[in-house]
Amino acid sequence: MTKWRSLAAAVVGAFFSLAWAAPLSASEGGAGPEAMTMGNMCMVMFGYDMIHITAYQPGKSRSEYCAEIPAAGPTILVFDIENPSFRDIPLELRIIRDPLTPITKDTDLEALTEVYRPATKYTKGTFNLEHDFKNNGHYIGLVTLTRPDGSQETSDFKFTVGETLWAWVPQIAGTVLIAGMVFVYWKHTHPNSKKKNAAGVAAS
Repeated sequence: MTKWRSLAAAVVGAFFSLAWAAPLSASEGGAGPEAMTMGNMCMVMFGYDMIHITAYQPGKSRSEYCAEIPAAGPTILVFDIENPSFRDIPLELRIIRDPLTPITKDTDLEALTEVYRPATKYTKGTFNLEHDFKNNGHYIGLVTLTRPDGSQETSDFKFTVGETLWAWVPQIAGTVLIAGMVFVYWKHTHPNSKKKNAAGVAAS
């Protein structure tokens, strides 16, 4: 009995963990290989240096978003440069519609570009990008910095605009997992149900 009580506790714990994680996943979402998330803020990485990215839709709510912007419409992306030395390095920003296929050197970025900002030095350490997203979908932000020696580095961050099927995958998977655990728990706590039913049929 103690064993099954432990299982029940695990099921309940998993349920509350999912309930806690669901709103986080809705605001954070999945990020590209060069990005990480912390709370509602993304970080695009250049080695150990980072640039924080936070999204807002002031016309809809006061909430902060990261890699899952809830709806199309006017959006503000705020970039905070962590490394002071980056403030003297030109940064180029391009947001493209995600082709959902690997991007190579032969990919026509111009055809996919949603918004482009040429290389600029942001001496204040922060800058905003305002854009009116007309369509829901998957997008990729490309941040390119030009080092003093002329070499360039590009890191990306992926995000979605509007709810997509992928936004519900964690919740669906979690629901299926919890349902399976509950079924296993019920099955092991009612081992004699079938035997009792069979005995009742035989007796009648």
